[in-house]
Amino acid sequence: MASWIDVFSFLTITSLFVGTILGVVFIAKRLSAAAQNTKESLQNKGISISDKGVSIKTSKRFDRENYVDATQRGVIKVLDASNFHPSSVDDSNHNIKSKSSSSLLSTEGASHSDKLFGIRRTHSGSSK
Repeated sequence: MASWIDVFSFLTITSLFVGTILGVVFIAKRLSAAAQNTKESLQNKGISISDKGVSIKTSKRFDRENYVDATQRGVIKVLDASNFHPSSVDDSNHNIKSKSSSSLLSTEGASHSDKLFGIRRTHSGSSK
């Protein structure tokens, strides 16, 4: 005959397994409900999600004139973005080196003036 400790252990382990299974089922139902609510809210905004893909409802159709206007605006934006600034504009910050790189390149107090960390220093555009 089983003692009361055996019965208590059996009930404890069984309740843990049942509780774990119920917890997983509860979490799965909550996630499914949240996904369904999100799907409904997106559908109210005009986005329909199904197993075949996503479709977006628009309230406006573009005719040829609207299409040409939008294309022209896009081309103008691209041209404006690709234009170079005139050389008359003074960009004084263009050739300033950062303090960290200028301190690495300085050779004050170094015994080898041509090498820094065993690497030969080269300057483009100037002869040394």
